[in-house]
Amino acid sequence: MLRLYRIGVPTLSHLMPITRSAFQRYRLIDEIISRYPRQYSKQRLFELLQDKCGIRSVSSLEKDIQRLREDHEAPIAYCKKRNGYYYTNPQFRLLKLMLTPDDMEAMEQAREVLAATQGASVANELDNALERVRQSLDIIREVKRDSHAAGQMRRVVYVEERILGGNRHYVPALIRAVNQNRQVAFRYRKHETSTPGEERPKLRILHPILLREVSDSWYVIGYDAPSGREKTFALDRMSDLEILDDPCDVPPNVLTNVSELFEHIYGITDSSGPVEEIVLQFTPLFGRYVKAKPIHQTQEIICDNDTECIIRLRLAPNRDLLMHLRSYGEHLKVLQPDSLVRELTDSLRATLARYTEEA
Repeated sequence: MLRLYRIGVPTLSHLMPITRSAFQRYRLIDEIISRYPRQYSKQRLFELLQDKCGIRSVSSLEKDIQRLREDHEAPIAYCKKRNGYYYTNPQFRLLKLMLTPDDMEAMEQAREVLAATQGASVANELDNALERVRQSLDIIREVKRDSHAAGQMRRVVYVEERILGGNRHYVPALIRAVNQNRQVAFRYRKHETSTPGEERPKLRILHPILLREVSDSWYVIGYDAPSGREKTFALDRMSDLEILDDPCDVPPNVLTNVSELFEHIYGITDSSGPVEEIVLQFTPLFGRYVKAKPIHQTQEIICDNDTECIIRLRLAPNRDLLMHLRSYGEHLKVLQPDSLVRELTDSLRATLARYTEEA
């Protein structure tokens, strides 16, 4: 899964269409109804809301209760014997499923800070994350509703179990360092040199510029002064992270390079080569997959018929792209550039040779 901070999504206000006054009423209703075993009549509930929130009529209370039932799945019922409202699920609490207006205001302020420091594309990721949370809650509600309706708890949704990249707790610290324009120090172990008993990982000093998430792993991209260029570091190979007092001093050309780095890069690994026009030919079946889930934002459809689907990408070929293209197997043929055709062909031959040697 590749998450790119360049996807336009609904604004924060779209996620929680509720006014501050409505939230205050909902919060009070939730608080009162959850006071099990005590139950409040409609009249008493109205009087409390009238005193605390200035509600004007019993019909307004009835509308609020209906909205809570329909929009927020609140299990509100009425007991004629006790003449009072109650939750059929005593464990239900409305506030666990809602963002308050203060929360939304804080999120909007955070979005503005991100937009000012990292650009609108990064700020949009905050919107995207909140939308995913809202959609997840919708899924949870549907699963619970269907399971209870069937009279038994059964698993109706299966998702892939993921092993998340390590050191995710470094993300807030690195964001803070970027926002405060401060250098960071950490020790780093490369995969290529990490062997049992190896000496302590090398100390690195970085001027952090931005963070990136790819396939549930986090990376920080920044200016490496000794080499005079930008470098990428995986958080799961970092240790002893520390924010320094020294301010960042990033050359303008490096800032430009980093801001444009992923416009024409697949995945996270950099490329020493230029941006090229990559043409790929897929079988009709896999062409449908690629159209539904594009490989990269530069993807264009050149030809699409009953015999083939041909797409064009504008990318600088790198290791991540080669590994992804190999995953399509016999359903893909690289048409151009010639350099990528040779690289993929050599890779597939080397793979086949490993099997023929064993045979």
